[in-house]
Amino acid sequence: MAELSWGILLVAYLFVGGMAGGSYIVAALADLLGKGKYRVLSKSGVYVSLLSIIAGLALLILDLGRFEVDPLTPLNAYVNFPTSIMSVGTWIVTAFTIVSLLTSILWFFQGSDIIRKLLEVAGIVLGGSTAAYTGLLLAFSRGRLFWNTPYLPWLFIISGSLTGLAVSLFVIPIVAKLMPRFFEDFRDLFENKRDYAALIGDGQKYIMALITIELGLVVIELGAGGAYTEFQLAGLSTVFMVYLIVGLIIPLVIGYYAVRSSSIKNERSVILFSLGSFILILAGGFLLRYIILYTGQIVA
Repeated sequence: MAELSWGILLVAYLFVGGMAGGSYIVAALADLLGKGKYRVLSKSGVYVSLLSIIAGLALLILDLGRFEVDPLTPLNAYVNFPTSIMSVGTWIVTAFTIVSLLTSILWFFQGSDIIRKLLEVAGIVLGGSTAAYTGLLLAFSRGRLFWNTPYLPWLFIISGSLTGLAVSLFVIPIVAKLMPRFFEDFRDLFENKRDYAALIGDGQKYIMALITIELGLVVIELGAGGAYTEFQLAGLSTVFMVYLIVGLIIPLVIGYYAVRSSSIKNERSVILFSLGSFILILAGGFLLRYIILYTGQIVA
C-alpha cells in the first residue's frame, strides 16, 4: 500500500474550499438574476462563502505541519507565480477571499448595489476557479494516474456548487434563530413558512439539476477510467456506494418530493425533508473528496 501523505485535514480543505466557491457562485447568480427575489439566499451564500474559505485556509495551514516552527511557511506558496500551479491557486484563493469579504461587508452594511454586483461578477470567476483549483491541485500531482483526468476539476465545481447551495439554504433558519436582531430578513423569511418553503422549492430544482450533472460526471469517470476497480483496490467501494446513495440519490428523491409538495401547500414537510437532504448532500460532498484523495494515494 502506498504511503498516505495527505490525510483528513486536506479532505476537509478540499471540501470547504469547493463549498466556498460554490456558495459564492450561487449567491452571486441569485443576486444578479433573481431581481431581488432571493436576497436572503444571496446573503446566506456570501456569508457561508467567507466563513468556508477562512476555515479552508486555516485547515491548509494546519496541514502544512510547520506553522508553529516557521509561521512564514505559508508565504512560500506565493512565489513562483505563474509557473507553479500551487502559486497560481494561492493567488486565486487570496483574491477570492478579498472579494468574498468585501461582498459580505456590502451586504451586511447595505452598501452600494452597483459595487456589490461588480464584485459578484468577478467573484463568480474567482469562486469557480477556487472550486476547480481543488481538483486541479490533485490533477497536477505527479505519478498519480487516478487523479490525471479532465473531469476532476468539473466534478469539484459541480459538487462545490451543490454543497454551497445546500448549506446556504440550510443555515437560513439557524441564523434566523441564533441572531434575529442582526439578520431580521432571515428571521422574517423563516417565520413565514410559506415563503421559506417556496424558496426551498426553487432551490431544490437547481439541486436536482446539479445532482444529475454530478451523477453524469461520476458515470463518465467510472466508464472512461475504470474508477470503480480502483475504489475496490483501495478498499473504498462501500464508501463510494454510500456516497452515491446517501449523498446523491436520496437527496434527488427528496428534491423531487419537495418540488411537487411545495405546489400543494405542504410547507412543514417540505422544510423538514429538505433540511435533512441538505445534511446528506454535505456528507456526500465530504465523502466524494475523501474517496478521491485516498484512492489516488493508495492506488498510484
